[in-house]
Amino acid sequence: MTNITKEQADIIGEIANICTGTAATALSMIINHPTNITTPLVEVLDREEKLESEDCILVKVPYTKGLDGTNLMVLDVKDALIIASLMMGGDGRDLTGLEINELTLSAISEAMNQMCGSIATSMASLLSRPTDIGFPLINSRDHKSFEIPDELCNGTDIVKVTFRLTVGDLIDSELIQLYPVSIVKQILKQEEI
Repeated sequence: MTNITKEQADIIGEIANICTGTAATALSMIINHPTNITTPLVEVLDREEKLESEDCILVKVPYTKGLDGTNLMVLDVKDALIIASLMMGGDGRDLTGLEINELTLSAISEAMNQMCGSIATSMASLLSRPTDIGFPLINSRDHKSFEIPDELCNGTDIVKVTFRLTVGDLIDSELIQLYPVSIVKQILKQEEI
């Protein structure tokens, strides 16, 4: 197991907190609802561990510049549909007839793209180097647990950062970010420079 010290985990938590704070602001602006993301809980997961999660949306975010690798955001399906409803001009309350399909995935993708773009901008500022992401890739999982994709962790451990996400009185839930240890080490190395 790749060891990450508590101090290193705290640094990642701090960076994730700053970056995700800007993502909350971006989301708030595009859905026109107050959005808040609380201070995160940081854990190191063994490669073999499975994530226990109800129906969820997986958002794979590839870094194209500044960092080498991919991170993953995990969002509850109901939360994703509320965001899609707001993106498409709905009130986020009446989800009748809304399901995960091409239309809602497109709306969710755009919201995640805006959020992840803000995260990349913050990361670039914190690391003092240009950092870009590719367009987020989304798919949904409808079973209760899933293995962390191989292409995300490349056989190493994963750092799991869990936030509490609230959107007005519509969402009060968890938002999870997963970072492969390889990206965490790149971030820590930059922080030391």
